[in-house]
Amino acid sequence: MSLFGLIALAFGWSAALWLLATALCTLKPSPRMAQAIWRGAVALMFAPFLASAFMPGLTQVAAQALPDLPVMDALTVQSDAVFVEESTTEFRIPPVATLVLWALVAGWFVRAVCWAVGQARLQRLKQTSRPVIRPVRHWADAIGLRRVPDVRVIPRGAPFLAGIVRPVVFIPAALISKQHTPQIIVHELVHLKRGDLLTRPFDRMVADIFWFSPFAWAMRERLDYWREAIVDEETAELTGDRIAYARALTQVARHARPALILPVAAFTLKKEGTLKMRLTQLLSETHHRPKRLGLAVAAALALATPLALAQGSLIRGAAALPTDAVTYSHAVLDKAKLTSAFGVRKHPVSGELKQHQGVDLAEEEGKPIYAPTSAIVTRAEMTNGYGNLVEIAAGETVLRFGQLKDIKVSLGESVSAGTVIGSLGQSGQATGPHLHLEVWRAGQAVDPMAEPGLILADSLFITTNSGAKVPQPPAASVPDAAPKPASIPAAPLAPIKRDVAFEEIRGEVGGCEVIANWADTREKSAVWLARLDASKAENKLAGLSLNANWTPEAVNYPRPSYPADAAKKRLSGGCMVLFDLGTDGVPQNMLAECTDPVFESSAAALKGATFKPLTNKAGKPVDVKGITYPMEFCIA
Repeated sequence: MSLFGLIALAFGWSAALWLLATALCTLKPSPRMAQAIWRGAVALMFAPFLASAFMPGLTQVAAQALPDLPVMDALTVQSDAVFVEESTTEFRIPPVATLVLWALVAGWFVRAVCWAVGQARLQRLKQTSRPVIRPVRHWADAIGLRRVPDVRVIPRGAPFLAGIVRPVVFIPAALISKQHTPQIIVHELVHLKRGDLLTRPFDRMVADIFWFSPFAWAMRERLDYWREAIVDEETAELTGDRIAYARALTQVARHARPALILPVAAFTLKKEGTLKMRLTQLLSETHHRPKRLGLAVAAALALATPLALAQGSLIRGAAALPTDAVTYSHAVLDKAKLTSAFGVRKHPVSGELKQHQGVDLAEEEGKPIYAPTSAIVTRAEMTNGYGNLVEIAAGETVLRFGQLKDIKVSLGESVSAGTVIGSLGQSGQATGPHLHLEVWRAGQAVDPMAEPGLILADSLFITTNSGAKVPQPPAASVPDAAPKPASIPAAPLAPIKRDVAFEEIRGEVGGCEVIANWADTREKSAVWLARLDASKAENKLAGLSLNANWTPEAVNYPRPSYPADAAKKRLSGGCMVLFDLGTDGVPQNMLAECTDPVFESSAAALKGATFKPLTNKAGKPVDVKGITYPMEFCIA
């Protein structure tokens, strides 16, 4: 569920609980019962969010079937001269979800500042107090207090009790010598006996957390009122004179109105009208109906508790509910280079034209990959083509992150925008570290670059041979009479000092696209030709008749390492590998010829490659000789 949805749910739930508690209080409960009702409402306010931690989600998103294995491009090492940075504006308004989060955090910050200011005021007021001797031992014994608190005089304000470790009763100088001072002291001692110093912060926490809901503030005010009403009733019973205690309340309200907001339970409440309500509650004879009220409370709990649990399930599973739009608020990567775009692309191994269902983002191995939106993890496992794969679902939108080095989330886990779901790697069909990212909606693949709001990387570079449309800066307006500037020819790519045919083709085409042309035009060595002739003879002798372009089906594609010397010199290269395939599917007797010898050892290793063995008419695997396999090492 989005942050805005959580706020709306909390607002509506607080309104429902406030109405329910108000309705129960119309049955004229006792002060203690009324306090229990409002405390129950506050507890139920937190219940959905606590229940979401253990309740199962109302909706479960099943993982969608994986399509055919994606086109995995060869490792591409970029140079600054041939990739362009995606154009961005200088200022971009943050997403609505981010603005809502900022507002929510700002509200909590203001509440924390108010608490800190109140504590500072309280400490300054304590420093101005002075001790006074008042006989309070007999009242403390009557109430049942083991430790008698001190009494101190403050210059102004209302009477209050403060200090959990060492409680002290503070009385303003205007009231210390009045005849109603004993009632005031007893009132604060009752607070101490009831443990209000500990429970009051928790009662008021509902408004601090749900500050955006006026109903949460109303619950807090009701708890403050009923706390004082209970203490008024007990104090009147201890002193034995309700009328005298009512006069004490009036006198305190007249002479000691609290001028500052302090984090304590003052004798008088700041809200207008509460004094009249306290006097009415104290002096009126109310006939309580415990049986009728008990039935009403039981019915309210029977109604509210399942609703709270249901909301907890809704919060946990809401990320999987269908939705028409997904709000993205975090980039997938901090920095990346887009090496292969969405659409029809030439497969680097087979040479066939296939639909590339996503985009490939190259970056250093081990870099963190972030969830761009709130969602539920529907797949987190190792697969053949995608390697380590994480799939998350946000409504009808599914995002797949392939080739991960490791997975940092688990199936069914709820993730929020910015959660690290894994690290970038090359665990599947890949010859270099990159992230293969797919976006699916309603069973159809969507171009991630065209997905509204999705940020592939905070710093994104698009390579010239990726197949992506490079964003162009807006053209400057030029007067009609101004002559058009002459076109500047593109700088030629540095030639590779190896095969002459390769040099000529590279000058015309550039990038990785030269490899297929080089393979067709290259001059084969005598060793290569002799090996091919011998292989054809052995295959014919074994009764095998194979097409010249036949290539076995790959089970695990090779994962060669890019030669360090080639990377330092910024050399690209193409290779053809000649090998025999055994009945176990493992290549043998590899021989590689490349555009530059620096690539031959890495290509000939065919690291990690396995193939589906060829079977005869009887279904038994047989040995095959002289299979050719293309490979490419590209610096764009």
